[in-house]
Amino acid sequence: MKVLMPVLHYYPVIGGLENWTQNIAERLASKAEIFVVTGRVAGQSDYEIKNGVKIFRTSLFTLKDLSYSSPLYILTALPLLFFRVFSLIKTEKIDVLHCQGFLSSFLGFLLSKFAKIPYVVTVQRLENKNWLKSLVYREAACCIAASSAIKEYFQEIGCQNIEVIPNGIDLKKFENLEQKPHEGFIVMTVARLEKVKGIEYLIEAIGLINSKLQIPNSKLLIIGDGSERKNLKGLANKLGLKERVGFVGQIPHEKITEYLAQADCFVLPSLKEGFGIAVLEAMAAGLPVIGTRVGGILDIIEDGKTGILVEPKNPEAIAQAIYEIYSGKKFAKPDLEKYNWQNITEKVYKIYEENCLR
Repeated sequence: MKVLMPVLHYYPVIGGLENWTQNIAERLASKAEIFVVTGRVAGQSDYEIKNGVKIFRTSLFTLKDLSYSSPLYILTALPLLFFRVFSLIKTEKIDVLHCQGFLSSFLGFLLSKFAKIPYVVTVQRLENKNWLKSLVYREAACCIAASSAIKEYFQEIGCQNIEVIPNGIDLKKFENLEQKPHEGFIVMTVARLEKVKGIEYLIEAIGLINSKLQIPNSKLLIIGDGSERKNLKGLANKLGLKERVGFVGQIPHEKITEYLAQADCFVLPSLKEGFGIAVLEAMAAGLPVIGTRVGGILDIIEDGKTGILVEPKNPEAIAQAIYEIYSGKKFAKPDLEKYNWQNITEKVYKIYEENCLR
């Protein structure tokens, strides 16, 4: 079987969808011939074979900031990706396209019409509805939803063949991970610094801990970057938390475990969340976790048993939950085996076999 993934971004670009694409592609390479067509990235070859995956990079511009793609980069890359994929479909006799997110799925939709090839779509974030997305997703051979919330989204726009397959983690990376000695009580979050992640409410919660709940020497570490960084720094300064809120910035994904090993508690205060891979990784690292009652987080955290769920936009509730963990609240160890990459890959391959082979 020959599978081609047309994606705007691929490793070393960092993100939940990029992480999923790389892990699925590399693990599928032992069962099928895998091609990835993606945009150009500074320091990366236009063609390479990495971990069994044949990677083609094409775009008018070269991406230098791995955390941000301008509209100009995206719009000019899409037609070049289309023609490169179309060419490979013909020369390599590709069996199926596996598209990741809407723009990739839009390419799949167009290519299915021109090249008469089936396409599968994966969606990891909750998206706004419109007629074009409905058309693109309904035409797919199968829609893979990262969570129950995304499955509901697919159902609402009229998709029929839907499978829920979560994002995954490499459990081996977390085996025998020991907490590093440190001073005080460290709260951590890993997220894109965008409004939808609700980081401002977590910073406000740290302010409440400082003024009301009194957790000695507490500190918040924020890992990630985005358009809200300046505003969030300003908020921390305004609340007198400059010394208690640290902005680490974007780090390579493979270093996440090193930072999780330094924390006492993990919080993801999202306003919307398609899945919540950061929560999963924190659980695998043995950290008590707090998340909001939104989207895919509800699939991961069982309130009061494997973590704490709070309402979004509620710094008081976040602060109280952090205080409960500081005070010694214990949780059951979650069963993470269903998030094992090998199990996930097997499910994806089965979808290809059942829906796409002609």
